[in-house]
Amino acid sequence: MEKSYQKDQLTTQIFYGETLNKSINPAASDNLHVIILTNQKYYDRSFEKVSQLFKNAYDIDWYVCRNQTYCNNLEELMNLLHFLERFPSNRKYLFCGYGNEGVMQLTGFLAQTTVLPGHYWCLPVSVRSLAKALITEQAVMKQNSQVLLQVKNLPQAVYFDQTLTEAQTEGKLVDLLVFIRIGLVCDYDFLQNLYQNFPNQQLVYRRSFAALITELIDYYAESAEIETFGQLFEAAFYQTENGHLLSSNMKRLFGILFHLFWSDANEKLHFNLKNFLIWFQRLGYPIYLPKQISLTDYQLQVLAQAQKEAPIFVLAKIGKVGKKTKVTVQSLQQAIEKYQAIIKEIRES
Repeated sequence: MEKSYQKDQLTTQIFYGETLNKSINPAASDNLHVIILTNQKYYDRSFEKVSQLFKNAYDIDWYVCRNQTYCNNLEELMNLLHFLERFPSNRKYLFCGYGNEGVMQLTGFLAQTTVLPGHYWCLPVSVRSLAKALITEQAVMKQNSQVLLQVKNLPQAVYFDQTLTEAQTEGKLVDLLVFIRIGLVCDYDFLQNLYQNFPNQQLVYRRSFAALITELIDYYAESAEIETFGQLFEAAFYQTENGHLLSSNMKRLFGILFHLFWSDANEKLHFNLKNFLIWFQRLGYPIYLPKQISLTDYQLQVLAQAQKEAPIFVLAKIGKVGKKTKVTVQSLQQAIEKYQAIIKEIRES
């Protein structure tokens, strides 16, 4: 399938529903010097397969990033720029991101700022990296997941091969969280559909997300808030003592949860938060923070983070974005206390 995508006056073409070798025309890279940015694990798995996609290219070079989610950091950018110093500026280039979220961001930032002429494509390896390829803000991050440098850019083309994602196990759970966040921010009926079709972990592993991809693309085109939901609460974990006990994906998950509870503290969402957490538990998501992480310290870090940033939006109701407001001590404490009370009920039931 092919779909035209527009966001912030930028456009791209998205190709999905087929394998990469069927959707990418080898002639598209004729006489181009292809530079592929990837993560170590995808380089190890797919070097030969992906290289064959560009058999008509003038030349192919690979730049291999670390596997971490936020590999789009300043250190990686400096290493990448050093790697590119040897390439002449009188050739045409195709920068191609084949990897995780950080690779999508790093490729987009590079393509917008480099002096080397050319275009760029994204080849996401997961639903979460597909979602990251659809936002216009291309960022280089500090080590604590805060934005350091940012430009606006979209790839000329996005090629999404869903067969790369279907064999995943834990990766599918992380991908499902992308759809859940869409439901929370954009569409309650969409969230209910996820609940009905993916009631437990076993069905997540067995069922495909293929039917949801078109909706994901449409929601990302319409909404600017999906990616920001939970960000402030996620970032605070990087400053919290023992926050390293949570993986980057777990920090994001708890960031989404606490943004949800904080919205409820502000707006009374009339949403069964206990059932929502029980569903998360059945899916295999963590709902209990490690005992070594102090919620008191975490609240202080959220408030400190909130002082540095503009007000963030609350949910007016599930599936609808409301007003922007500052995080206050009272609203945050109310959210954390409700989370603790529901967690206690679940433990004791």
